Order: sequence, then C-alpha cells, then structure tokens
Amino acid sequence: MSLNPHYVLLAAALTVAACSDASTNSPARALDPTGPAAELRAPRTTERYVAIGTSISMGWASNGVYGGSQALAWPALLAFGSARPISLPLIQAPGCTSPLVAPLGANKRLSGEGFAGSATCAPLVAGVTLPTQNVALATAITADAVLRTPEAAGPMRPFYSRVLPPGTTQLTAGLGQGPTIVSVELGGNDVLGATSGRYAPGDNVVPFPFFAQPYNAILDALSATHTKAVLVGMPTNSRNLAALRRGDEIWANRAEFAALHVTVSDDCNGSDNYINVSIKSMMMAFAGAAAAANNQPNPVYSCADVPGVDDLVLTPSDLNAIDAQMAQMSAHIHDQATARGFAYFSLGTIYDRPDLKGGAYSVVKQLTSKFPYGFYTSLDGVHPSPIGHVLLAAAAAKAINTTYGDFGVNGVAHASARETISLGDRVNDELLPSEALALARRIANENRGARLSTCVMPGGCDVRRATRMQ
Repeated sequence: MSLNPHYVLLAAALTVAACSDASTNSPARALDPTGPAAELRAPRTTERYVAIGTSISMGWASNGVYGGSQALAWPALLAFGSARPISLPLIQAPGCTSPLVAPLGANKRLSGEGFAGSATCAPLVAGVTLPTQNVALATAITADAVLRTPEAAGPMRPFYSRVLPPGTTQLTAGLGQGPTIVSVELGGNDVLGATSGRYAPGDNVVPFPFFAQPYNAILDALSATHTKAVLVGMPTNSRNLAALRRGDEIWANRAEFAALHVTVSDDCNGSDNYINVSIKSMMMAFAGAAAAANNQPNPVYSCADVPGVDDLVLTPSDLNAIDAQMAQMSAHIHDQATARGFAYFSLGTIYDRPDLKGGAYSVVKQLTSKFPYGFYTSLDGVHPSPIGHVLLAAAAAKAINTTYGDFGVNGVAHASARETISLGDRVNDELLPSEALALARRIANENRGARLSTCVMPGGCDVRRATRMQ
C-alpha cells in the first residue's frame, strides 16, 4: 500500500499542534426558542458547551448548509439548564454551499443553482462573532480538526472562514472559549470517500493510524484542561446508508427506469453490489431523457463494478472493508471514552436503524418525493434530516446525563413541531403512481443531459480528495 507523502508528516505535525492561539470568547448569540420545551425546563447548570466535528455536527444537510439547517443540528438542540441555544456561526440564505431543495428531480438548490454543485457562499448573519460554540466543519477528517485553518482550507471549502477565525483550527478555536464540556464527532469523513465506489486506504480513505493519532491528540488536550466530553462512535453497517441500494433493488425497479428511458442491465439481476443511487440514478434518469429527446437508444444502468474506478458501485468486499474500519474506529473511540471517563454514543442511533431507508427503492420516488431517502435522511442521502438530528440530540443528552449525573441536559430543547415532519407532510407526499411517474418524466426531461459529479463529498472532487491531506 502506498500512502500519500503528507501522511508521513502527520505524526511530526501533531507533536507541535497545540492550543497556543486561544481565541477570545464570543458572547452567546441568542436565538428565540421555537418550542415550549425550553420554557418548561428548570435550569440546573450553566455548562459551557462546544461542538467539534464534521458536517453532521455542523448542520450540513441536503448537500449544503445555511442558518436554517445549522439551527437544527443536534448540538444546537442540546441545552444545559438554559433556555438559550448555544452560539452558532449562522450563514445567511442561500447558504455556503447552497442546499438542494425538493424534489430532487427539479435539479435546483436554494440559490437556484443545479444539482451538480454550488459556488454560492453567503456571509454570516449580522451580529455573529467567531468563534461560536459550534466549530464543526463539513469535509473535516480527524486530522483537520487539529491542523487545518481557514487559510489552509482552500477555495473548495469557503465555509471554513464562516466558522473559524483566521489562524485557528477546530481544536484551538473550541478550547480557546474555555468550555466545560465538548462533543467530539469525528471519523465519518475518514471513510466516506469510499462511497464513490472505491475503497483505497491512503487515497480516498484515511488509514486507521492516521485517524487514531490526531483523535488521541484532541482527547489529550481535553483531558489536560479537565474538560468533560461526549464522544461519538461510528455506525456498524455501511450497507444501511440511505444513498446505497443493492443491485437487485435496481433490477426490481427496472420498469420505472424503462418508463424513464433507461434500460437496467441484466448484471443487476441478483447482484449484491451496492449502488450509490444519490448520484448514479439521477444521472441515468437525466441521460435517459436526453437520449429519448434525440431518438437515441436508452442508456444502460449497470451494477457491475469497475475495479479502481469511482464508478459509484461498491462490492461486498468494499463494504466489508468499510465496516471493518468503522468498527475499529468505534472500538477505539469507545475505549478512549471508558478510559478517560467521557460519555459516549453512536451515530448508529440513526444510521443503524432498520427503517432508515424508508421502504423499497423507487427511482420515481427519488425524483419526486420530499423524502426520497426516508424521514431520517436529508436530500443528499447521507446527512440527517431534522428528525434525525432530534434522535441524535436525545442520544447525546442521555449519554451525558448517564456519565456525569442528571444535571438537566435536554436533547430537544429548541425543536418545535414546525421543525419536524408532521403527519400531514407525510400524507401530502404520497402521489398516485401515475401522477408520480408523470412528474418524474417531466422533471427528467427538463434536466435531460445534465451532468453530475461522481464525488460524494460536499464541494466536489477536490474536496473528496482532501481526505489525502494534500
């Protein structure tokens, strides 16, 4: 196995990465509580909470981020005996990058840009002072939390400058605020690059030692300041990710694909490969519409793997390797929590749910539904929906209260009925099959020939390749 040369420098860099550039504490920016839970809760403590992590903690949803999604991320839903939320680096609409909007087949983002990507990066909401209590960042591998500053983030990560002050990292910006409790949710991006269809440690996957070393450095810094912490483990089953569907599920849905001018290959019949449908099925539907408009043969949807290529097809071997690495990472995180007396819960709270995918696969539903990947996952097929974040917040609160004593941490302090999926939403999402098919055909035709990136990380291929730490 050949590693990127930067990995060789990581160990040396970590020995000098410290918290020397402590940042000025920023005043908590109050958001009006939107639900009655905050008013009913009796204050018990005033812990100073900071969140370090990835896009999941940041509030990235539907392949983008803005203030609306940031305010619904699980760290923002926690409260420590106070009716005020934590301060957040709220980004103005339409976001940075701008999120997708439903239905997916409309090929639109909040900014008006298309599915393939967004160059939009709106400024922070007026009055926000950095750093805030949530310093989590999309695309961050574990080493980034220790080493990467906004200046080193590059043009593909403009959101870094919306979260971190100049010259700071997640670790220095977080600890510079003098927190009494910190959540650490890292590791997902260290393996997420493999969902492009290629498991390649040292390339698009961070080898375990290069996860463990910076992770331990973060925990050492917390322990040195006697800070409480809640650590977040990995899911157990990569096959359960909402964006991944078995090849034989594509075969079972071949009639809908045929109606959209796409021929499903015989190699999908009985296939136990998994397809990243969040990208591949969309591309095939748009390609089918283009072929039909030009009187060309249907494009063929293949479930066969092309070794060494980002083909959005994962073999059982790929998935087993991902699961083995996530298990190794989770074991390390759990062991560290036990050894240091930190709280622990797992992202498996939502990602291991048997009902995560929301039923049988349907390309028509994917194109037309408000909830194409189920009720717990946003429109990118990876990041949690508001309901998913509520479940994570509840799990975090339970873990904190269990470890440190019940001092009143509430996991849904700022969630309201307006911010969750009502029964009416679910009912209204159901179209008659003929209506759904007609809508799918129309929107596929409107976007015929549209090209999408095969990269699954936010921002495109250059961001995915950041897992190589170039």
